Amino acid sequence: MGLFLIKIMAGIAIGWVSIHIYGPGNDYWDVNDFAREEYQLMLTNPGRYLSNLFTSDYEGGYGGIFSSFNSYWNDLENNILIKLVSVFNIFSRGNYYINSLFFNFIIFFGHVILYRLFMLVFPVLPNPSGQGSVNRQFLVISGCFLLPSTLYFTSGIHKDGLVFLMLAVLLYSVYQSLHKKNFSVKRLILIGTAFLFLFLLRNFVFLALLPAVFAWILAERTKWNAILTFTGVYLVSGLLFFTVSFINPAIDPPAIIVNKQSDYINLPVASTQIPLTPLQPNFLSFVSNAPQALQHSFLRPYPGEQPMRSLLPFSIELLLYHILLLLLIFFRRKDAVVARNSFLVYVLFFTLTVFLFIGYIVPNLGSLVRYRSLFLPFIITPILCTVGWRRLGALLKINK
Repeated sequence: MGLFLIKIMAGIAIGWVSIHIYGPGNDYWDVNDFAREEYQLMLTNPGRYLSNLFTSDYEGGYGGIFSSFNSYWNDLENNILIKLVSVFNIFSRGNYYINSLFFNFIIFFGHVILYRLFMLVFPVLPNPSGQGSVNRQFLVISGCFLLPSTLYFTSGIHKDGLVFLMLAVLLYSVYQSLHKKNFSVKRLILIGTAFLFLFLLRNFVFLALLPAVFAWILAERTKWNAILTFTGVYLVSGLLFFTVSFINPAIDPPAIIVNKQSDYINLPVASTQIPLTPLQPNFLSFVSNAPQALQHSFLRPYPGEQPMRSLLPFSIELLLYHILLLLLIFFRRKDAVVARNSFLVYVLFFTLTVFLFIGYIVPNLGSLVRYRSLFLPFIITPILCTVGWRRLGALLKINK
């Protein structure tokens, strides 16, 4: 209940900041306003209300599935959320904060599912000294519920929260299926639903998931070395990524990423705009731009690099994660064998791929921080649970 209350407070905070600091026209309140219009349509024209989600008013019909403008599919990303919030309006009459309560009640399950997943991956272990137990529950709670940027951005009425929820559902369902050696009908439905919504809500995340989930299942089923299995799958996937257009010109993954970057760059210049080297749809361009993409995703905003004061807390948060990574390097638990855990290898490869995509296409720090926040629990929670906190504590005690 305490964690849910924190989630609700974060929803109130992001709603208040969005309207009082950024003013009208922000994404969160716009969704609420459009949902109010949909609610009125529900009352006056139920037939249109039920059908407009599936109707395209564009000349191209249902084409442009990866387009960022003038596309039914691009609009569908927000229309799914707007339709959901319009149902909340039956009870809230359009009040943003009451809608936020309903929305976060749903998204909170994403945190709970992620917590249950990581408690399976990092269970409570007996204390070697025989005095009680090493309880990792607090570490898992911190990583799954309390990371500041994740908590903040998934609490606004936005598709980010739904993406986070679907990722949690997908990973938990696949993990349970693999470890119980049974892809039941129920789990297959959950996995298929999660994949579908991720494709509709944020297709580059869907693309990043395909090789990662396949390699994870392959490593678990065959019991092959996880690192080698993932490396092999990603080499083949990379080859297909850059060559499939020669087989079928209608399928051109590099061009999709290039067009996404171009669409972002052509948006009005944001106050947190950063320079981005234009991509070309070829292997050399993607390789040469990879260092910049990873630098943006993993390191920015730098300490002191705050074109807007609102980014300062996220800059401090990122610095703390870098310190945590150093602690992992120097104080890793002796019993932590990451290379043989296919789920943890999955987390490493998947987040690296997603961060590459984000770094390639996002040209402003505000959006970069928000996009990145959805994936932080998947890497920070394992780090928290793999650091040798007892060794670190003993060292500090000796020095003291």
